[in-house]
Amino acid sequence: MADYYEALGVQRDAPPEEIKKAFRRLARETHPDANPDDPAAEARFRQIAEAYEVLSDPDRRARYDRGDTMDLGDLFSNLGSFDDLIRSVFGDSGGLFGGGGRAAANRGRDIRIPVQITLEEAAFGTVSEVEFRAAVGCDECDATGAKPGSHVEVCSQCGGVGQVRVARRSMFGSMMSIVPCEQCRGTGKVIPDPCHTCSGRGVVEGSRSVRVDVPQGVSDGTRLRLNNEGEAGSRGVRSGDLYVDIGVAPHSDFVRDGDNLIYDLAIGIAQATLGTEVEIPLLGDAAESVRIPPGTQPGAVVRLKGKGVGRLGRRGRGDLYVRVAVDVPTDLSAEQRDALQAYAEARDETVQKPSRWR
Repeated sequence: MADYYEALGVQRDAPPEEIKKAFRRLARETHPDANPDDPAAEARFRQIAEAYEVLSDPDRRARYDRGDTMDLGDLFSNLGSFDDLIRSVFGDSGGLFGGGGRAAANRGRDIRIPVQITLEEAAFGTVSEVEFRAAVGCDECDATGAKPGSHVEVCSQCGGVGQVRVARRSMFGSMMSIVPCEQCRGTGKVIPDPCHTCSGRGVVEGSRSVRVDVPQGVSDGTRLRLNNEGEAGSRGVRSGDLYVDIGVAPHSDFVRDGDNLIYDLAIGIAQATLGTEVEIPLLGDAAESVRIPPGTQPGAVVRLKGKGVGRLGRRGRGDLYVRVAVDVPTDLSAEQRDALQAYAEARDETVQKPSRWR
């Protein structure tokens, strides 16, 4: 399990107000909106958000400190969960970066797709080309929605603003409110002669191919955000975002633990007793010779520094831990049994008589 205290940069005895202060600072630095050109920003923000969600809750924090197994799968099960977290910490008025502002009208739809990668690709980073069906800009009208040769006009009702003021009567008297313009549907523009291909929408159904730079250190469940790479917006307005959900396939040799890897090595009794040297596979089709010292006990662990998974958003790699198991043979030959019997007698160990083995 990740070190949540390290993720937020606080001590293990940090009070709740210090944890909240640390999260507020890191949220401003790592939020995807503050890093629009960084596809790994979503993953880094998710990491500190998860740490804050656990450490800010007294019950979760106590369980985490005890080392209890925790199911965190539902903490951020949808995209809106992050917004709920931000509102709970920063409030509804100022937002994350101060100021309010309103979302652009007719913004393109967000797209969410899964991408499966190997543990090697997660450790070192990779580039994946993804394809999906979505609304794309109409080539016939160059995404304007107007028939070629005609023009898009400014809406006469809202003057191109996309909003109008309307008076509404209430028990407190007449109140003014701002609503989207019905004539232009909030775009500020009208199309007298619409394009026949897209019916004036500026978009048509099509397919897209997007290059996704997957950074080192991503884990199973990491979500990458690519700004403006989702569905095209109607008549040239801002496109939606593309969310890539990373799935990391299990590995035949290694078990991942955060940035570290665990490799189970089985050796014989003689090798554990007298010592040996074994070649251990590494990620990326490499290998390294590891010395097993004499008298190695079952469950002993040998650490290979810097041979684990690349750290997400940081330099360096985790470690590889070789976990030793002693393999007790069950198919000894007569010669081997005699040798082992002699060893037992030399050690003054009581064993079954050879006749009972046959």
